[in-house]
This record gives sequence, structure tokens and C-alpha cells, in this order.
Amino acid sequence: MKRFDIKLHSLCFMSNHYHLLLSSKNAQVLAQFMQFINGNIAREIGRLHGWREKFWSRRYVASIVLDEHAAEERMQYILANSVKEGLVRHPRYWPGVHSYRHLVEGTPLHGIWINRTALHLNPHLKEHEVTEHLSLKLERIPHLADFSEHKHRELMKALTAKMLESLEVTDKQFLGQKKVLNQNPTDAPSKTSKSPAPLCHTSSAKLRSQFRQQFNDFVDAYKQAYEKLAKGLFQLDFPEGSIPPTAWATV
Repeated sequence: MKRFDIKLHSLCFMSNHYHLLLSSKNAQVLAQFMQFINGNIAREIGRLHGWREKFWSRRYVASIVLDEHAAEERMQYILANSVKEGLVRHPRYWPGVHSYRHLVEGTPLHGIWINRTALHLNPHLKEHEVTEHLSLKLERIPHLADFSEHKHRELMKALTAKMLESLEVTDKQFLGQKKVLNQNPTDAPSKTSKSPAPLCHTSSAKLRSQFRQQFNDFVDAYKQAYEKLAKGLFQLDFPEGSIPPTAWATV
């Protein structure tokens, strides 16, 4: 988080995917951040398990959150992960990385960072000599920034309780923490559900319609600029907020 202009609000890492709720300065910063995260996860997993093939099945998908109510719904969705899949009865029992205990119980999010660059440049060093222990502090969703710590935790607790009630967890069987941990990390389900991510999240039909129109106009403007570039016209402007091509080669 020190390297990028990103504010992380919530997260959960499942066995084969993860979710982040975050605020980004712009699309380019978000793309750089996600490339950094996904690239490092893939390399570290490869080292730990001898995995040499492609790690991620597809690139990340970002959906814009347009209003406060939708932001809280996204927070609740992340809190529901691990429970809605029938893995554990409550998000506090998920053995992987999950923001529930941090947001509701104040439990610190700890991790380590291994400086692989330093290790490569100084092969005489041991791994523990370039390992840094870090703590992650999640930022508040912007409209909750002025909440007291107690009020914020109570809201997160209420969102979790509402989620558990909607999932009717008292009447269901769950795999449980021990069986989750005993799963083979290279196993894959025979069938997966991959529904397309929405373009945006909002509680307002009007906002959704306006955003779709603005997005379509943005895509059209980018295509027009790209077509001019392909014809050798370099003095042009791509739409604000876009990521123009960084290299151009001709044969």
C-alpha cells in the first residue's frame, strides 16, 4: 500500500479467487496495483508448490461502486465469502485471509514481505534477512470516515448479522475449518460457475443508466483515438482516465 495510491477497505482470499473493496486514484494506478499483487502471488505460490504453469485463469475484473448503499452491499458481500459457499458457519472461522475479524473485532492483519529483488542482487543473504513483518490497516469506506471506532465496528457486525440471517446458516451443513485446510491446493472442481461481473454496482436505476451511457461514450472515444493511431496519426488525445498504448511497432 506504500507503493500505490490505493485505499483498501475490505478483502477476502478464498481457495481459488479473492475480492477487494478499494478506492483508486485512477484506472492506471489500479492496473499497476493489480499487476503487482497478482504477479507476486503467482510467483510465491509457484515457489511454494513448484507450480510452473499459468496461475490465474483470467485477468482481474473491476466493477465501479457508484453510491453509498452499494458500497455497504459490496462490504456485506465480501463478509459473506466463505459462508455463502458452505465452507464455514461464520466468517471469523475462515482460515485464510479475511477482513471480518479486523473490521469487527479489531484483530490486526499481519503478513510478511520477502524482498526477492534484494535476495537476487545479494545471493549470499538468507531469506529471513530480507523478510519484513508488516501490519495492514484497512481504510474506512469514504462515507463512513467520520464514524467512531465503536460505531464502525457495530455497523460491520450488523452487516454480518444481516448476511448470516439471509443465508439461513442455522439450517445448513458446512464443510468446516479442518476439512478446508485438508483440501489439496491443486484440486479443482469439475464444474465452476463464472457469471460475468457487472459493469457497476448501484442502488439507483438512474445512476446505472447514466454510467452505462458514459461508459459507452468513453469506449467509442478510445476506439476512435486508437484507429487514428493505427493510421500513423500520433498527435491525438485518448479520453481522460484511459490507459493509452505505451508502445507501437510496425512491420
